Amino acid sequence: MNRKDQLNDIFHADSATYAHLRALDPEIPDYVWGIIIRYRPHVSPVQWAAVREFTIANAVRMQPRTFDATRRLMSMSARFAAWVWTTTGTRLTVERVYTQNNVSRYLHACLPKHSESHRWGFVRQIGTVADTLAGTDINRLPAPNLPGRRPFTVSDAATMHSWAASLTTDLKRRNAWALLGLAGGAGLRADEIIDTRIGDIEIVDGRVFVNVPGKRARRVPVMHLWNRTLLRSIQDRTNPEDFVFSGYRWDEYRPRVIQNFLTEHPASVRATVSRLRSTWIIAQIDNGLPVPVLLAIAGFASAHSLDKHLVHAKAANTSAYVGLIIGEEVAR
Repeated sequence: MNRKDQLNDIFHADSATYAHLRALDPEIPDYVWGIIIRYRPHVSPVQWAAVREFTIANAVRMQPRTFDATRRLMSMSARFAAWVWTTTGTRLTVERVYTQNNVSRYLHACLPKHSESHRWGFVRQIGTVADTLAGTDINRLPAPNLPGRRPFTVSDAATMHSWAASLTTDLKRRNAWALLGLAGGAGLRADEIIDTRIGDIEIVDGRVFVNVPGKRARRVPVMHLWNRTLLRSIQDRTNPEDFVFSGYRWDEYRPRVIQNFLTEHPASVRATVSRLRSTWIIAQIDNGLPVPVLLAIAGFASAHSLDKHLVHAKAANTSAYVGLIIGEEVAR
């Protein structure tokens, strides 16, 4: 018997052993189930034997639907569960394993030298499992402090408008317009775009506003350059509860639908949310918007968040502010 046949026999035997867990998600695709059953983490056989059923059950209950999501879920949750079982001996339940204390201790013990991005991704993944399966609120790490993105130019904006208009169906065009209008016109993050509904967009005295949902709830006026674009995305759509950006939301990372959309519809200028938002922030800085106002509409907790964007802003003309600096003028 060759190795391929041996592996197939192992797969079929394991599938039969854990068939009761597959039933937790009757619609799980065969390829997802195959990834879950074939997965072997870099832990001892004793550890894996102890936590395997627990890990598989949680993975199935999370209902992943892509290769990347399934592989990431298995790799992070298996090692984490094995470490918790080994160091604490706790009974394997999501409420006992997926705790803030265990996550903090794991970061300190196992990931102290890993990159900021890896640690952030681990906590995001484990936190999603905790939220979904145990209702436990795991504190997320701050997003990696990546360098600010170079802002889009006016020519880039025109190219993105043309790209959106060239898409082949109404749904695709609406999604492109929603992405451009919400990120480019109001500076929303990807997770905020995903949660924005038609009823969150308002027109008052000819001006367009977005009532941003979520933990950083706020009201943001939409820039003129993008307000008509945003309104096109909701034209003739009457249900206020419908999402502005349409698509399947994966529980493990809901904004992935935006990344998939951009990948499936390439353009000479890729309309990424992070760069559109950065362009919007830099435009507000260049316009002289007071810092407290910018922090409020951008959903920032502190002025440190502006550092990576300031490097791309125009140099300030201090002579224009002499009167304000010496007290001859009063700030608005």
